[in-house]
Amino acid sequence: MDIRTLAQQAEEYVIGLRRDLHRHPELSGEEKRTLGVIERELTAMGIPYTVVPNGGILGFLDGADPSGKTVLLRADCDALPIRENPENLAGPRCCVSENDGVMHACGHDGHTAMLLGAAKILSQHREAIHGRVILLFERGEEGRGNLFTLLAYMEQQGITADTCWGAHLYADLESGRVSLRPGPVMATGVAFDITIHGTGGHGSRPDQANSPIDCFVAIYQALQAARMTKISPFEQLTFSVGTVSAGSVGNVIPSELRVKGGARVLDREKAGKPFAEELRRKVDGLAAAYGCTVTYHRLGGGGPLVVYNDPACTELAQKLLAEQLGEEAIVQADPWMGSESFSLLQRLYPGVFALIGIRNPEKGTGAAHHNEYFDIDEDALKLGVIGAVAYALGFLEHPIETDSRKWHGTLRELYADKGDTPAMIERYYELLTAPDPALS
Repeated sequence: MDIRTLAQQAEEYVIGLRRDLHRHPELSGEEKRTLGVIERELTAMGIPYTVVPNGGILGFLDGADPSGKTVLLRADCDALPIRENPENLAGPRCCVSENDGVMHACGHDGHTAMLLGAAKILSQHREAIHGRVILLFERGEEGRGNLFTLLAYMEQQGITADTCWGAHLYADLESGRVSLRPGPVMATGVAFDITIHGTGGHGSRPDQANSPIDCFVAIYQALQAARMTKISPFEQLTFSVGTVSAGSVGNVIPSELRVKGGARVLDREKAGKPFAEELRRKVDGLAAAYGCTVTYHRLGGGGPLVVYNDPACTELAQKLLAEQLGEEAIVQADPWMGSESFSLLQRLYPGVFALIGIRNPEKGTGAAHHNEYFDIDEDALKLGVIGAVAYALGFLEHPIETDSRKWHGTLRELYADKGDTPAMIERYYELLTAPDPALS
C-alpha cells in the first residue's frame, strides 16, 4: 500500500476541507457547523459514528480482523476568539474567516482536515486494517474540557484503545519536517487564581491602609526568584501572570486584588508540585507580613498533563514515517511549553504526538499560535495524513506491547490524580445527558 501516493491523491480534498473550516470557525462549545461537516464526510465514507453530547464525535473503522489491536486517531476542531488579520507575514491569505472575531489561530482546521483525509484513505483500504481504528474528533480543546466528557462516554460504553496518535501543526518548525520526540513533548500547568484582601484607604494616608497591591508586588517578585532558588536548574519551568485586577480610582487604595496566572513545566513531580507548594508558602507568608488575607479560587493542576511520547511507540513511528518521508524529514524539536489535552489520551493509551512543521517564510507562515497573523503552509497537511495512516496500519501489524504502560485505574481516579475536584469529575458525567447548544 503506497501511503504517500494515496495522501498526495487526497491532498486537494484535505486542503478544500481545511479552507472550508477556516472560513467558518466556531468557538469551543459552539461547533455546530463543524460537527455537521465531520458527520457529512464520515457518512459519505461509510464510516459509522457516534455524536457524544458536550464531547465530540467518535468514528469506527473495523478491518477484516476486528479482534486485533485498536488504534485511536485524534483531531481537535474548535477555534479562538481572535479577529483574523486578512494578511499573514508575507501578504494576503488564501482564505479568511467569515465569522468576525473568531479565527482558527492554532491549526485545528488543519487537524480536522488531516484526520478526515486519513479516514478517507483507511475507509477505502479496510483490508489493510488488521484490527480497529477509532477516529476521535474533540470539541472544546481550547480550555473547555469536552474531552473529559468524551472519555466518560467511552468508559461507559467499554470503548478503549491500545495506542493513540495525534498531530499538531507547529509554527516553530520548518515545513517538510515532522518532530517525533520520545518523552516530554508539551508541558503541563500549575494554575492559580487568588484574591488578596487588604484594607482600603485614601492615597494621601497609605499608613492607614494595608494595600493588597503592595502585597502582590512582593509576592510576584518572590515567585520570580523561586524559579532559581526552589526548582532544580535541570527542570524546565516558565512562570507568568495573566491578569491583575484591583481598584478603579488613582488616589484610592483598594481593599482587594485578584490575580490569575500560572507556570508551565515538563515534570509534575520535580517541578510542578514544588512550585505550587512554594507559591502557597510565599502567598500565605507575605500576605500575613503585609496585614492581608487570601482566598484561593484555584491552585494546582486540573488541566492537561504533560504530553509524553511513549518511547517504544515513538521509535516505531519514527521508523514508519521515515519509510514514507525519508530520514531527513524526521527530527526531534525541543519541547513546546504549551499544553495539550491529548496528554490525557496518552496517559490512558500510550502513544505518539507529532509536531508537523508549517513555517515557510515565502508563504508568510510561521507566526505564533493564537496570533492574528497565524497561518499554515497547506503543503504540510499531507504529512499529517501520511503520519496518521502509517502509524495506524503499522502499529496494528507490529508486535508492540503497550498494556503494561496503560492507566489501569478508573477514569475517575485518573481525573482525581490530575487535580480535578469531586464536583468537577461529577460534572463530566452529568454533561453526557445535559443539553448541548451545538446539537440543538
